[in-house]
Amino acid sequence: MLYPLRFHPRYFDKVWGGRKLETILGRALPPDAPIGESWEISDHPHGCSVVANGPHTDQTLHEMIVRYGAELLGERVCAIHGNFFPLLVKYIDAREMLSVQVHPDDAAADTHKGEAGKTEMWYVLNADPDSCLIAGLNPGVTAAQFRAALAQGDPGNLLHHLPVHTGDSLFIPAGRIHAIMPGLLILEIQQNSDTTYRLYDWGRLGLDGQRRELHITQAMAVANWSDYPPLAGVEPPEREANNCKTILAACPYFVVEKYDLRQERSWRTDGDSFRLLNCVSGRGVLTWAGGQEIICFGDSLLLPACITNFSIQPYGAVSIVISYVP
Repeated sequence: MLYPLRFHPRYFDKVWGGRKLETILGRALPPDAPIGESWEISDHPHGCSVVANGPHTDQTLHEMIVRYGAELLGERVCAIHGNFFPLLVKYIDAREMLSVQVHPDDAAADTHKGEAGKTEMWYVLNADPDSCLIAGLNPGVTAAQFRAALAQGDPGNLLHHLPVHTGDSLFIPAGRIHAIMPGLLILEIQQNSDTTYRLYDWGRLGLDGQRRELHITQAMAVANWSDYPPLAGVEPPEREANNCKTILAACPYFVVEKYDLRQERSWRTDGDSFRLLNCVSGRGVLTWAGGQEIICFGDSLLLPACITNFSIQPYGAVSIVISYVP
């Protein structure tokens, strides 16, 4: 029997990490550690998720996929990806800036190591005042200019800085040079890949006291050198009585939708893809044929594809981000 799956988060220390997963989401974190990432739903060798609820407790997501196949993933997902789980969900807590980096697309990815490309999107769960993201290049910047700035030690003024606030979202296709800046807690939906090429790391030392590795040759080769603003925005919201639907991102790898609910809403799917549910504010109750589940701010759930009918009833108001394979 399949049901909405919760997983134990996998925490990762990062030199730029902080404690917002504790102070904002109420998580119990390892003491004194700079936690930069929580992998919420993952079937990646660097951190495979383990079920935390129901009869399948302690099974890995990969074991579940092997056992249930299309019941869990969906017929369309299996036809495209086989038993490869195509997405990865994480929370990122940036107490300091992340490196200036870029990800390869599928064509440039290290496929002999089983890695896909890495297109991703960000939803800002919490932002300190005056927070910003780096996304793309300032108009007219060339690869040669950027390489020269790297050699001189500071490419910052060549990068496009975008002010952001709680509730904003941003699409980061493979090839877009980017960086998450301080003061941000972010929900990231991405292709199932852990490949990052660092261009610049602000001259700092890693947790081991050594400078972190840069990958300038690889990054320069995969970066999009015509990626200038304006950046594509989200679709206008669709009003549904007391509810609101917004498409945050849509690409060949994933569709990400946000629902702001003040009354119950039902979904009927085609069963061809699983759904990933992230509660980004408030709380509510998820109902399906097999039962009910309370969902609260910060929760992450995997809804198997075989659950084709479900509803969410808000307690006052709730906002849910739902992701799936198109």
